[in-house]
Amino acid sequence: YLFNTVVPILLLLLLGSFVHVLVHELGHALPVLFGSRGWATIYIGSLGDPGRSFELRTGRLKVWIKYNPFLWFRGMCQPGGASFSTNQQIGYVACGPLGSLLLGAAACGLLSIGAFPGSIRLFFGFLVLFSAIGFLGSIVPAGRRRYTNDGREVYPDMVLMIRLWKSKRLA
Repeated sequence: YLFNTVVPILLLLLLGSFVHVLVHELGHALPVLFGSRGWATIYIGSLGDPGRSFELRTGRLKVWIKYNPFLWFRGMCQPGGASFSTNQQIGYVACGPLGSLLLGAAACGLLSIGAFPGSIRLFFGFLVLFSAIGFLGSIVPAGRRRYTNDGREVYPDMVLMIRLWKSKRLA
């Protein structure tokens, strides 16, 4: 039972979490890469800590993935190498939750087709679940504060967009 049911479901959960975080962070990174000459670094499994991770690099995109898959439920995208207007910052911050929504919608659509084996349907179900939770986590402030590896506070995407909007109106 353990190896026929529990381990495969755990693997699908971990894979679903990884795919969701990757798509969400790519949602932040792609506007940076296509809208500027800047670069983007994605961290999967941490908030900016490349330690105990392996690196994938393609062009101006770097992805650091923690070796421990039980940490893959969180991530962060760090843009750099260019100056971004406040509107550009609001745009790339908003694209992360949009990526979560699109992933959830795609997984729902594939689930509705119904022509997939049970394990694939379960994986799509996990993607819908993680997308919904990830989207809500992006727009609802967390009860606890989170910090990057170098001590900077990390805000949920919606809070960051509001702070950017307010700074734009004050300037």
